[in-house]
Amino acid sequence: MKTIYMFLVRLWSSIFAGQRKTQITYLMSFGNNNEFVIKLAQRVAPLKLTIFYQTKIEKDAKELSELENAQLIKFDNGFSLFLKLIPTLMRSKLILIDNYFPFMGAIVKTKQMRVTQLWHANGAIKEFGFSDPSTSQRSLSAQSRFQKVYDATDDIVVGSQKMASIFRINYRLDGHQMRTLGYPRSDKFKNNEWMAQVRTQFFKSYPKLKDKRLILYAPTYRKDVQFSFAPNFENLKLPQNAVLILRLHPHLQDLEKYWEQKASFITSIDPKISTDELLTVADTLITDYSSILFDYTLLDNARHIGLFTFDQNKFKKTVGLQNDFFDEFHAIIISTVPQLSDFLINPKDQTSIIKEINNSWNEFNDGKATDRTINFLIERSEI
Repeated sequence: MKTIYMFLVRLWSSIFAGQRKTQITYLMSFGNNNEFVIKLAQRVAPLKLTIFYQTKIEKDAKELSELENAQLIKFDNGFSLFLKLIPTLMRSKLILIDNYFPFMGAIVKTKQMRVTQLWHANGAIKEFGFSDPSTSQRSLSAQSRFQKVYDATDDIVVGSQKMASIFRINYRLDGHQMRTLGYPRSDKFKNNEWMAQVRTQFFKSYPKLKDKRLILYAPTYRKDVQFSFAPNFENLKLPQNAVLILRLHPHLQDLEKYWEQKASFITSIDPKISTDELLTVADTLITDYSSILFDYTLLDNARHIGLFTFDQNKFKKTVGLQNDFFDEFHAIIISTVPQLSDFLINPKDQTSIIKEINNSWNEFNDGKATDRTINFLIERSEI
């Protein structure tokens, strides 16, 4: 079935292959890159920018509706892929993607078209691509399809040589596609004006939290699995004057209120306040395998970080962890609830650890990645 689907994509795109390339297209599956999109639209105006967005991020996409030279189109594959998306792609000289889109491996790509990946994460603790344990269990034809998608990409924008190396390995590429321009989504974490506005608004909404030590617990999303705490999590001990904020994946945020009512030491925050915004007010970040670790260490309020990986063995088998995970992060790995309690009650100075993480993962994230990336794309695509 997938072979037929890819054949139809290739056939249909070939019909439009000869069209003049007169616009830019953005395939959007994550909604946290609006600042980049707005700047790009302004820089390329009056050239048309078409944004295809998935239903799950409709609210974020609608924030871009006032851009004069941008057109927003909802798509979730199906007929819209053939009626709207493919013809638009074939009229585009620049295609921006923020995720893995299978049909990109079958598009008839001409020399006038450029595909640039702006990944949705700053770093990677989890495995993906060919390093994902499930990939080896897929058929050779499926693996061939994956490779065609990766090979179709001209540019992979990254914030560090470390991330570039991970993409080379996981995508089985020779590396010429890597662009160490910085991670555009990270710019806000170096923007003092943005941080000041966010913090002011947060404490205006939650004045009782202003003089508290805010601990953010933000575990990563586990596909097809409902959220559950570690065994004996109800015995967690917090230091005096501390508040534990629970932030789950958007698919599970309804559970935040439930757990707040069930456990007295948990606080939920209005989902309208983004995870990025919560990072700016947290004294401590507890996550597990999430790349928000690398966003948080960029902030001037980052004091304490811990990776609460109580299910590490299971996670490594099902999802996969980078080969050097333990060697690189052993100093901040926490395995049990008593260890987590001790980490919170008796915090140690982690200045050198945070600096080391930034040196490895935020090498080029200096707050100017958006401008560098847009300049690069405009020059290379001759826009």
